[in-house]
Amino acid sequence: MLKGRQAIVLMVALALLGLAWSWIGDARAQSARNKPKTETYTRPKPREPIKPQIPDVNRFQDDKVFLEHADSLFRPANEYEEFQIVKGTVKFRQGGMWMFCDSAYYYPEKNSMDAFGHVEMRQGDTLFVYADKLYYDGLEKHATLVRGPSRDKVELKNRTVNLKTDSLDYDVMNERGWYTTGGVLQDDVNTLTSIYGEYSPNTKQAKFRDDVKLVNNKDGYKLRTSELDYNTETHIADINTHTVIEGANDTIVTTKGWYDTRTDHAQLTSRSTITHRDSANNVTWLEGDSIIYDKLTRLSRAYMFRDKSKHQQPMVLTDTARKVQLIGGYGEYNDSTRTAMATEYPLLIEYSRPDSLFLRADTILSYIVQEMVWPDSLDNMLSAATRARLARFESLQQIADSMPVVLSLLPYKFQLPGWGEKPKLPEESEEQAPVSERSERSEPSEPSDSVDCSNNSNSTDTLDSLAAVDTVPPAPPGPRLDKLGRDSAFMIPKDFHVAKAIGKARFFNKDAQGVADTMIYVQHDSMMYMLRKPLVWSGERQVMGNRIDLHLNDSTVDWAYLPESGILGEHVDEDFYQQLSGTKMKAFIDNEMIKRLEVEGNVQTIVLPQESDSTVNKLVNAESSYLTIDFVDGKLDHLKMWPEVSGTVTPIGQVKQSQKFLQGFRWLDMLRPQRGWYGDRVRWIDELGEVPEALEQWFREASPIKAAPPKPSEYKGMVRTAKKQGK
Repeated sequence: MLKGRQAIVLMVALALLGLAWSWIGDARAQSARNKPKTETYTRPKPREPIKPQIPDVNRFQDDKVFLEHADSLFRPANEYEEFQIVKGTVKFRQGGMWMFCDSAYYYPEKNSMDAFGHVEMRQGDTLFVYADKLYYDGLEKHATLVRGPSRDKVELKNRTVNLKTDSLDYDVMNERGWYTTGGVLQDDVNTLTSIYGEYSPNTKQAKFRDDVKLVNNKDGYKLRTSELDYNTETHIADINTHTVIEGANDTIVTTKGWYDTRTDHAQLTSRSTITHRDSANNVTWLEGDSIIYDKLTRLSRAYMFRDKSKHQQPMVLTDTARKVQLIGGYGEYNDSTRTAMATEYPLLIEYSRPDSLFLRADTILSYIVQEMVWPDSLDNMLSAATRARLARFESLQQIADSMPVVLSLLPYKFQLPGWGEKPKLPEESEEQAPVSERSERSEPSEPSDSVDCSNNSNSTDTLDSLAAVDTVPPAPPGPRLDKLGRDSAFMIPKDFHVAKAIGKARFFNKDAQGVADTMIYVQHDSMMYMLRKPLVWSGERQVMGNRIDLHLNDSTVDWAYLPESGILGEHVDEDFYQQLSGTKMKAFIDNEMIKRLEVEGNVQTIVLPQESDSTVNKLVNAESSYLTIDFVDGKLDHLKMWPEVSGTVTPIGQVKQSQKFLQGFRWLDMLRPQRGWYGDRVRWIDELGEVPEALEQWFREASPIKAAPPKPSEYKGMVRTAKKQGK
């Protein structure tokens, strides 16, 4: 029994001893394996860091993203997808596109990568894109670039184009980049900003949306819109929505067209407006269905749509400073010379007066002239009535003659208004002066062969000395004075409007209407000059002549002058008209009524005088050389004819048809501009641009008025007038 137990203990001891020996052997073997082996030779050290080896394959495949270079490469284990981490000077390529960064996650199987730090995309020598992060899908060839610590903006450069934004998407295949969070595109001409924008380096075409702003780098003008197409090569902006272009002096508002930002030339193809401002901040508006604008020549051309299917509106030019509006089917405006032209039923409206003046013709020209005027401080020092009265006089001598007391004539060397003004010689008597000069006197003078010195009876010796002077005395030194004794050095320049209506011209307002082949309106002196076959109507009166000059005071005509023969007619009853003709005529009008009438040269009249019971029972036909008529409340008060009068008186019942009319007289009321109801208001028929056939026929005919030769009694005075004028 004992021997058996001992045997078992021995066997267990032997087993434990074997196991311990096995453990010791394994430990020694493991220690031997971990102990570095000693080499019998010295290994040379590497000359440069060990880098990842890039396989040698075709690296110009457009569908593959290749890793071209990296300082280090690491492949993480146990990741759900295979990718590589590369660092250092990292370089990728896909086709002709190179990509650089500081580090990247590279997914060879997915053909994509995520790049970080100093990212750069480069295509040839024309396209460069810089960012802090790049997410690139090589299968779609789509890149998303984002700003970050190394780059505060994503920047795309293409020759002269520079685009900056916070985030940029770029389609490598179609060569198109776009941003959606705001960006700036700048070239050598303009700087454009918007919320959304896209740019194609290949086509040079850019598109912008939402809060678009274009600023010209040279002129500084601004274009604002919500949508814009722009070409960085041609620098042309295509407009397709409401757009405002603001310059230093011009503002353009349009919804469609194109604008060459390099030459400042625009073609606007929808209803558009151009606003011009001058140095005095006066505004001129040009509006049209279509406008061609050239800033270089300062010329704008406006059109009305020719297409009947479109809503047509005329061209409108409005000068707010001069209160003039020009309307027509076509118009031009030159901002540098401030000239305008309109055709195709043009209409000019001068609305500075209580009743607007309308002017129509085949063509209307409008421009600005500069005149020297007195400032308000000097012009208003006298009342308007006093200024008007003194302005009628030609010299200080005439002012002295008009005084209610007798004054001695001024000495010979007294300073006269103007430089070297020639004294009025005694043979220039009042009755031989032109009608326009005599008309300024309140009372007409009877003509006489002798000199009228009734106002100068105490100054005969002085008159004789003046008559002996046959040359103009030299101008004495000193200031140049006007009729009121003011020094002309204090005058200032002021702009005034001039309008020329050419071809079948018509003017019309509430008080007077007229037609002529050509009309010229001058705002400075409020004159309307009517040339070739003019006709003027006011109330029941008609004036016709070879030329008519009208003076407009506010909205009314206050005098009319016919220097080249004229006929005045007034309708009385049925086919009876009072008529008056002469070589020169001047009529003064007050409150739409003739106040005074003066005629000289070959005077002929047909008068139908009213009896005490307001009936007319005779016709008076008279002829003379001079005539003056004064009216009170529209009725004849005083008539004077001289020096010789001839005529006949015929009872109404015995008047022949040939006695009713003077030669050349016609009652042409059918040519007169008329008013009519159009819709809810009264409008002038001529305002609508219609030309009556009767008016066309009137201008096709020869002039009915011919200047008659002077009578022998008139010849002497005409010779004296010619001598005075040096003829």
